Amino acid sequence: MEPRTLHALELTGAIVGQTVLLAAAWGFLGAVCASDPLTVSDFLANLIHSRPTETTWIVTLVATAFGGIALARGSFLINFRHPGPALVTLAVFAVTKLLVSSWAALLAPTLVTWTVDASGWELDLTSSSFESMLQQELVQSGVALVRGNSTQILDLNGMLSGIAAAEYSFGTGTSGIFNFNGVKYNVSTGGILPAAPGYGGTTNPVSADNTGLAFAGGLVPTHLDVNFPKGHATQGLRQGFTLQQQGLTANVTCQQTDSTSNILNLDSSFYPIPVPFANGTTDYWLWAWNITGDCSEGQPSQQRYVTRSNSSTVPQSSSSGFISSLVCPYPLRQTGFSWEQFTVVTNASWKYDFLPLTVCTINPLVTTSLVSYSNGAINTTVISSQSLGINNTNLTQFLAAIIDYQGRTTQSLTTNSIGDALYSIYVSTSGSNSSSTDDVTKFLIWEMEQYWRGVIEFSGTFLRSAFSVYPRDVPIEAQVPVSGNETITTMGWYRRSAFWGYTIIPITIVALMVYAAAGYTLWNVFMELGNKSFTRFDPSNPVQLMMVSSARDCNNVEDNLGDCLHGFEHGGIGKNENLRVGLKDVTGSDRKRFQVTNEQTSSVTKAPLLLHGTK
Repeated sequence: MEPRTLHALELTGAIVGQTVLLAAAWGFLGAVCASDPLTVSDFLANLIHSRPTETTWIVTLVATAFGGIALARGSFLINFRHPGPALVTLAVFAVTKLLVSSWAALLAPTLVTWTVDASGWELDLTSSSFESMLQQELVQSGVALVRGNSTQILDLNGMLSGIAAAEYSFGTGTSGIFNFNGVKYNVSTGGILPAAPGYGGTTNPVSADNTGLAFAGGLVPTHLDVNFPKGHATQGLRQGFTLQQQGLTANVTCQQTDSTSNILNLDSSFYPIPVPFANGTTDYWLWAWNITGDCSEGQPSQQRYVTRSNSSTVPQSSSSGFISSLVCPYPLRQTGFSWEQFTVVTNASWKYDFLPLTVCTINPLVTTSLVSYSNGAINTTVISSQSLGINNTNLTQFLAAIIDYQGRTTQSLTTNSIGDALYSIYVSTSGSNSSSTDDVTKFLIWEMEQYWRGVIEFSGTFLRSAFSVYPRDVPIEAQVPVSGNETITTMGWYRRSAFWGYTIIPITIVALMVYAAAGYTLWNVFMELGNKSFTRFDPSNPVQLMMVSSARDCNNVEDNLGDCLHGFEHGGIGKNENLRVGLKDVTGSDRKRFQVTNEQTSSVTKAPLLLHGTK
């Protein structure tokens, strides 16, 4: 094939290849900008994330291959006596050297965050449907049912939730994670029901008899749909959710009250009961307490306790502590008045006498909360709240019953779990010189407020779980919407910065230069098709570069290149390609000349001039 024809085909192939690469680069950049981010499959994401070294090697290899088509290779010549061409040469050289790094920066995958809308539903505690369901169970079994199958949950978890909400773990001064039904909550539940997939907790099924107020733990399904684009559902490396949900909390206000104020006409009495040895002598005494008070609605409230003492008349005040709590209105009695808020009176004795007589007003609130699901735990932030109102009297009565239950079950024979937590705080703060007695008391009262708030919030989560547990059905009229988004961390590409988008510039410039040089050469080739000799000089052809630079030095008999090179006549270029040449010193000068070292080579040993030139 005629050399110039072959060269034209080579240039055409270069143009086509460069066009494919340029289209691929711009297409990839456009896909990333349109998707933002452009993600890989879960399998590739895990593979790339777990093998960063191999990923870097592959990306560099591909970038090197894609950047291999260039206008120049090797070194370059600059003559600063001609600054214009010199600067252009430097610019072209710099751009071609940026090809590999540009491709590598463009193609290298990184950790990306993808946010997708999500929506669903959950149980609405303020709906009339739920109010009816709760009333049905309260009428059927009474509020005292909380002392049945749910005793262990409400006893332990209610107390721990209150302590966690107070941001103290038995006086250590550090907040922590609260766990309920296999779900981890940061500090407190916030009264929400876990709505995100993967955060539902235990998957153990329960029977229909263990739902509602008999709930003791079990599978609570989530009802959230993530609105992935069709065919693009992914799990990624890790997931997080931010949802707007309904929660439950309380506005708790506690005040110190003088013991002489005789609030609610409080009255307490005890009946010592001897516990004998086998020989009939008394081992110790049990004191059966009866605490009563008059509520403003005229309904008496009462609470009963049992403590232990070695005497029938004197308590063990040095080692024993007693905290009595009285809820008003009395929640274990159907009163017929509207429930909007209630009061709990707390009186401490003996070991806990550092606590003053305290009256706490508890106003339950339904909240709109922003719930964050990340790293396996749930964090709740209240956006807005409002009182339950008179349409949720059964719910408010139930919450009062929980407070009443906690106030009784936290007291053991000799100690009180709430009192011990507050005692630890009291001991650690009262010894500080910077804290006055009033400051310590105010702080303890504030802790009491947070404790009761935490109990209310846990009660909301308990109720939502109890009436949403599988196989129980939640009617449509008892559902409230859940909305938000899922944040997926995976591997892929995104519009990181303007600089990342600039990586396409060197690729484009090199492609344009290839188009210009190759187009110029092809134009001249086609213009000379009718001529037997090719009269146009092609600067991209190294053989022609040798030919035009072979002007003979007549004073140097060793310079034989002019005698051996053929001209641009038909077939001349092809004949010249079979010559082996080298550089020789010019006698009497510091210049060098091309010289034929072997006039003709075989087809096997042929060393084309292309190997000595530039491409």
